[in-house]
Amino acid sequence: MDGIDAALICTDGEMMVQELTSLSMKYTDNTKFLLKAAEKSVNKAKGNLKLAELNYLQDLFAYLHLEIGLDKQDVSQKINELAVFLYTDGALSLEKVIEHSTKLHAEVVLNLLQKSGKHPAEIGVIGYHGQTLYHNPTLGISIQIGHGQLLANLVKINVVCDFRENDLNNGGQGAPFAPIYHQVLAARDNLLPLVVVNCGGIANLSIILDSNPDNLLGFDSGPGNGLIDAFVRIRTNGKLQMDVNGQLGQTGEANTQILESLFAKSCLIDERNYFLMSHPKSLDIRDCELISELDSLSIEDGCATLEAFTAEMIVRSLDLINIGSIPKNWLLAGGGWYNPVIKQYLQKSLNNKFSQKIQLKTVTEIGWNNESLEAQIFAYLAVRSLHGKPLSFPGTTGVSRPISGGILFHTSLVVY
Repeated sequence: MDGIDAALICTDGEMMVQELTSLSMKYTDNTKFLLKAAEKSVNKAKGNLKLAELNYLQDLFAYLHLEIGLDKQDVSQKINELAVFLYTDGALSLEKVIEHSTKLHAEVVLNLLQKSGKHPAEIGVIGYHGQTLYHNPTLGISIQIGHGQLLANLVKINVVCDFRENDLNNGGQGAPFAPIYHQVLAARDNLLPLVVVNCGGIANLSIILDSNPDNLLGFDSGPGNGLIDAFVRIRTNGKLQMDVNGQLGQTGEANTQILESLFAKSCLIDERNYFLMSHPKSLDIRDCELISELDSLSIEDGCATLEAFTAEMIVRSLDLINIGSIPKNWLLAGGGWYNPVIKQYLQKSLNNKFSQKIQLKTVTEIGWNNESLEAQIFAYLAVRSLHGKPLSFPGTTGVSRPISGGILFHTSLVVY
């Protein structure tokens, strides 16, 4: 929930991909407040948007009071400010937040068009992922808010969104969707075989053995930055949001005993240890929690322990797959790798596990755009969706057969 990334690419939805340009928009604090409260509300309602809508104002009040720390009088004033921010005369609502999110995406698209010198008529389609608020594959629910039709109307470009729904409806996990794009870039750049490790709130792997999508493997290995960020926020009373550049963990020492407790207790889904579950599997950061044993550590040692934990779970996840030899070339994507401590622990753990040297490089080092990679993925998937090509595969999400997805909204339709 930092902001919106957008990318412009040229692609046939198969093996041809050319990255053109990209940009990002950071969320204002007001937008973050609205979206964080929406996330709380939708999770409390277990993905039921109608129930979340009924309780949104109450949940917003509780979020501002209990988590942001405003007293009740200041909360009321802030809610009035947020209503003005959304230009709404009536009560704040989840629907107004969804419209606001959609309009921000439209603003980003228009800014990207201006930057690239392109006209809407020159753009074939927008791949609109939307803001994720809830992901629960056990219930077959993954909520990404945003109105595809409104976005299409605002920017005069056709939109594909709701990428995950068809996968979930066909028994898949609804994630990850990145492996097919990672495979195309790897084949284009002669990098096969390859492992791509994306580290955001959650860490996930794309294991790419060759150029055949049927042989793709992808899954979430465990927390990425999510638990580290939460730990730092709690220990600093919100003064710090993350371990910036690993400055805290760099001066600490990982506690191996507590790391094993994290392995045993931090990610339980229906009382099952996520780390022992076979793939395909996907994780929501809200499935993970900080354990009480961390309370005994200094902030430096706690960060080091959680950073080692992220790295160790990436390596241990390889024990649950059966593919023979693991590719020796690994690429690191996502914001998590701006924390060098995680990378140091990952290299150490890989060295301890494998006799062959695993080569770690960031995607930036080989010319991929780390900041816009996720946006590129859904631009690419939108083109595949237009042609009915598979977005997910048995080895990535657990569907029984390769399956397409996404819903197309034409700009010619007027709904709002």
